Amino acid sequence: MTAMDALFAVQDEDIIRGQLDYRRTHLSERQDVVTAEVERDETTTAIAGLELERLEHSRRQNRLEGEVVAIEARLAELDKKLYGSAITSAREATSLQDEIGHLRRRQDDLEGSVLELMEVLEPMEQELARLADQATAGDAAIHAAQTSLAEAEAAVDGELYESASRRELALPQVPADVLTRYEGSRASFGSSTVVRFSGSDCSGCPYSMPAVEADRVRSLTAGTLADCSECGRLVVR
Repeated sequence: MTAMDALFAVQDEDIIRGQLDYRRTHLSERQDVVTAEVERDETTTAIAGLELERLEHSRRQNRLEGEVVAIEARLAELDKKLYGSAITSAREATSLQDEIGHLRRRQDDLEGSVLELMEVLEPMEQELARLADQATAGDAAIHAAQTSLAEAEAAVDGELYESASRRELALPQVPADVLTRYEGSRASFGSSTVVRFSGSDCSGCPYSMPAVEADRVRSLTAGTLADCSECGRLVVR
């Protein structure tokens, strides 16, 4: 392999590396991970919102049930007083009966409210159970997507390693000064930094070489590296 062939080999591997880097960055498996994570986050948000709503209803239910217990205790106390020997007048008995009646009506209202809340909470519990299953499935989907991404990245990394190895083999055959010129120009010209002289033009140049410049390059020894005066690329005679 000549020095110029080695230079073209280095450039070929740099092109391959650029393509592989792009492919690695834009793997479809990477978007699959993002999609799975977004869906899992949506499930988490739904669970958090529903749990907060359930908590509010549960607190209200507990408060109402606490009132029912307090009323039941008060009713037991009043019943004991009404039917005991502590009553001294009909007026006092009537007052106790009125309070008992009021408390029983309040108890009925509270128990009705508790039943309504239980009817609200039951479907919430069912929905939370469904969301929990969905979250588990979402975690599995994320894991599967991450595994697929890791495998795809590993495949590209393998190709990158092979390309880097081929480049390393070619490098020693490129003169240091030539390699310096190539590296200095690569940022500007990328995959067409080094081009061949087509016989009358620089094959990478969008314009035709002036005849004098073409004659100059044509007069060089085959395998010589020149600069294109039109575009600045490195031209191999």
